[in-house]
Amino acid sequence: MPPMSTPAGPLILTLSLDKASHQFLTNLRSKYFPAHRNFLSAHVTLFHAIPPQRINELDEYLNTICKEQKGWDVFIGEPKKMGKGGVMVSVRERPSGTIDGIREELLYNMKKNTTSEGDRLTDQDLRKMGKPHVTVLNKAENEEQVDKCLKEVEEVFEQLKQPGQKVGQQKGQAIGFELWEYLRGGSWKPIKQYGLQAQH
Repeated sequence: MPPMSTPAGPLILTLSLDKASHQFLTNLRSKYFPAHRNFLSAHVTLFHAIPPQRINELDEYLNTICKEQKGWDVFIGEPKKMGKGGVMVSVRERPSGTIDGIREELLYNMKKNTTSEGDRLTDQDLRKMGKPHVTVLNKAENEEQVDKCLKEVEEVFEQLKQPGQKVGQQKGQAIGFELWEYLRGGSWKPIKQYGLQAQH
């Protein structure tokens, strides 16, 4: 395949979820995220700012992973407050640690092949990834807005609770990855989608 052209802005890598889960989360985000800053659908970010000149290297790694890795189950729920003025929804998975394992593999290869200061990942991307999540609200104007969002999102998941479950959740699947370019102003430009092997 011909090499990919190098974008101007840094690269963002996200996990792709099945269509129903993605739409469910995007609906929540669209309801609560400040409209003037909501350029995106719901997403689980794996890397925030990879140097753009590393696009072909990253593309090769992702193609290799997707030839071998099957999709896996995810369980979306457990809304909680996040940072200053935010609400997030957790993304648990089975087998546990799959996202972290894939990210660590990518991180190991990119660190190993860093040949100049310009190739170096940001401190944020070099750190171990926290628990996978989707941001529903961020940088709210006040704490009342956060509390209202959290209460309403908790009610959404309470309605999903099945007999015998302690908490309600949306079950879905991780189905691949998506690579983006970060543009000035805060929007993201899609570059390429990568599909994992189908579950049997």
